Amino acid sequence: MSLSAEQIQQTFEAKGLAPFFTPATLQALTLATQKMLQINETLNLTRWTKDEDVLRFHLLDSALALPVLKPLLGDSQPPRWIDLGTGCGFPGLVFMAAFPQVEISLLDSVGKKITALEDCLAVSELKGVTLVGRVEDAGQDLRYREQYDGVVARAVADFPVVLEYALPLIKVGGYLVDWMTEEQVLRLKDSQKALETLGGEVIQTVDYFLPGSDQKRFYVVVRKTAPTPAAYPRAVGQPSKRPL
Repeated sequence: MSLSAEQIQQTFEAKGLAPFFTPATLQALTLATQKMLQINETLNLTRWTKDEDVLRFHLLDSALALPVLKPLLGDSQPPRWIDLGTGCGFPGLVFMAAFPQVEISLLDSVGKKITALEDCLAVSELKGVTLVGRVEDAGQDLRYREQYDGVVARAVADFPVVLEYALPLIKVGGYLVDWMTEEQVLRLKDSQKALETLGGEVIQTVDYFLPGSDQKRFYVVVRKTAPTPAAYPRAVGQPSKRPL
C-alpha cells in the first residue's frame, strides 16, 4: 500500500489535528487503513481507493470531528461509543486511534465487512469491539439499549431515520454526532417530531470544508434528554420506510 503514516500525519498537521495522535496511534491507524484498502481489492468496502481520496473522504472527514467529539466523552470509565453502519471503518478507526481510552464498537449489518474490520484491528492492534446486526434489533436488545455514552453516524441515512437508529442506544445525557450535508441541515426543522418522540435535542451544528471542495458539510450534535419510548426503534426497515 502506498498510503503512509507520513502522508496521514501531514494531512492532519495541516488542519491542526496532529495533537490527537501519538506516533504509535498514527502508525496503528495507517496499518488499519492499509489493510482495509488491501481487503477492498476483493471485497467492496469503499469506492475511494486513491491516496488523496482516502485521506480526504475517510481520514480527514472523520478526524475533523475530533475537536467536536472530545468535550462529549464524559466521565464514564471507559466511555462507550458506537459507530453505526461503520462500513469500511470510518469514523470508528480514527476515533479509536485518537481516543484509546474510549471503548468503540463498530456495528454493521454485513458480516463480511465486520470480518474485514476485525482483520484491520488485528494487524494494527487498535482496540475495539465488533458487532454484526441490524441497528433496529440492537436498539431493542437490553445488552445495547441505552448502554452507550455516544453514537457516531456517518453517511447512514436522513436525520429522522438516524435519530430512530441512534437514540435508543444512548444513555440519557449522552450524545449523537451525525455527519450531514448542507441540504440535510436545511431540513433540520423537519426532524422536530422525531426529536421530541425519541428524547433528543440538537445542541450544536458545526460546519466544515474538505480540502479542494467548496461544499459545506456539517457535524450535528444531539443530546439525549429523556428515555426513548419502548416502541422505538420500530421493526427492521420501518424507520426508513416510514420516518417519524
